[in-house]
Amino acid sequence: MLAASAQIVAEQATETGLGKGLAPASGKPDPDQLRTPSGLVAEGEPASATRKATAIRRSAPARPAASGGSTAPSGSGWRSARVSWYGPGFYGNTMAGGGTLQPNSMVVAHRSLPFGTRIEFSYKGRTCVAVVQDRGPFVGGRTFDLGPGTAKALGFGGVGTVDYRIL
Repeated sequence: MLAASAQIVAEQATETGLGKGLAPASGKPDPDQLRTPSGLVAEGEPASATRKATAIRRSAPARPAASGGSTAPSGSGWRSARVSWYGPGFYGNTMAGGGTLQPNSMVVAHRSLPFGTRIEFSYKGRTCVAVVQDRGPFVGGRTFDLGPGTAKALGFGGVGTVDYRIL
């Protein structure tokens, strides 16, 4: 059956002008000529490579700005991050870490921080604490998605840069 199918395909390719100069395969392939897919080894052989831990790069600490700049509280541990916020259209949906998103939810979404991690945010002189309860953002270049209550407490809207520290 396979040989007949291959012959039909080869005939169709010849009729349409495709496959000129190519001969149909004949017989079984030589097992010594086949390539082993990467990552597979024979049973009992040691793997050629081992998994390495993922390196996590942290943002540089927030730097004090000249007058009129950042109003983040002074002290160590503060960093800056590009963030966005989410809310309307998602109210009533279940968050990845459990619970339902409400208009006053003091939550934040992050791609990998453990659920329940508390983060203090600072934006234009306002500060608040939010809990990682969801996953995101799913847009490149952004570190957090602020929940609706968190964004409201900071007076934040759209996309911007905030200061934060993990508590």
